[in-house]
Amino acid sequence: MSVPFQEIGGSPVEQYGLEGFTARRQFLLAWEDRDAFAAEVLGRAVAHGSSTWAHYPGKASVFAVRVRYEPFDPNGPDAKPIAGLTEGLNSYNGSFAKAIVDYRTVNAQDRPDGPSNEIGTHLTYRMLFAAEDQPILPTGWRWIDDPAGSLPADLVLNKRIPVTEHHLTWHQVIQPPWDVIQALQGKVNEAEFLGAAAGTLLFEGAEANKLFRAGFESGPSEFCWQIRYVFLERAIKHGGAVYGWNHVYRGSPPGWVEVTNGSDRLYDAADFSPLFRSASTS
Repeated sequence: MSVPFQEIGGSPVEQYGLEGFTARRQFLLAWEDRDAFAAEVLGRAVAHGSSTWAHYPGKASVFAVRVRYEPFDPNGPDAKPIAGLTEGLNSYNGSFAKAIVDYRTVNAQDRPDGPSNEIGTHLTYRMLFAAEDQPILPTGWRWIDDPAGSLPADLVLNKRIPVTEHHLTWHQVIQPPWDVIQALQGKVNEAEFLGAAAGTLLFEGAEANKLFRAGFESGPSEFCWQIRYVFLERAIKHGGAVYGWNHVYRGSPPGWVEVTNGSDRLYDAADFSPLFRSASTS
């Protein structure tokens, strides 16, 4: 690192837990080097993606996620008048700042069978479940002990269809693929994705949240994005086969069949991998 620093005695403090490995280190550096030190530890948004933030020594998957400063000698500020709340701060020029750096475990991918993500970004995964009831007409169905008979015409059968929500959150994205998100929303997977068979996964949409990264010393702060993608898996398991969003149950002959208006299906199919490529490279 180009900023001179020294680690303070009693540092580091390490912890192993269900959230992974976390740690805190404390450093001593010149008060005037605060911004430069933060930029070197956390990285700048314009550079992030080609080189990652600073990792913990000896642990390649543990990264610095927060830097906090406080005066090393809080009783020795420069005695200068402060004109107002927006002009002037206590200064400790010629003295030292204590930098407190927090580290945590950050995996590049939570699911090894998930999509590939770019260097300098990482993907977290969560899953939720729900279900929907699918009424089925009795046409074509028989009582198992009376195969020659038919079911009453007013009998409504019900099939409970599990629906799984897959949440993939893409972190530290500099240039999100906004056009790709809009183009693919409402489409289904053309090939297996997150273990879901083709046609069973619907891309519902995305939520985007800004994350600030250093650069606070002048002008608007640099930032990157955290994008949460939501996919709904509707895998209808019937008769040893799996049917998806484009299938509708037909009474006669009975079974799950895709419907068409001649050339189109209910849902267009697409490749979802471009959702995880920055706009500059897509």
